[in-house]
Amino acid sequence: MSHDLDHLLSGLAQSGPDRSLAGLEASVLGGIMRRREAMRTSAALTPFRVASIGLAMAIGVTAGGMAAPRTAVEPRQLSTFSADAHLAPSTLLEGGR
Repeated sequence: MSHDLDHLLSGLAQSGPDRSLAGLEASVLGGIMRRREAMRTSAALTPFRVASIGLAMAIGVTAGGMAAPRTAVEPRQLSTFSADAHLAPSTLLEGGR
């Protein structure tokens, strides 16, 4: 068994590499530089992302705050599946609350 393994390893040592390693270092360093540049760009855009999230939240809170009084004042419809109906499925599942 070891004789076969020695023979296989010596055959592997005599054969050349199956692909060229020329340019590998430049390719790796180029990838690292692209990653660093992407991280710098992402860090530069962070204030804009935070501002856009804050603006979206402000718009949502304002629109919800303006719509809330109107929905509380509107008369509620009494139908089979409304939450105000005595026999609505949602009220029956609550269990007597």
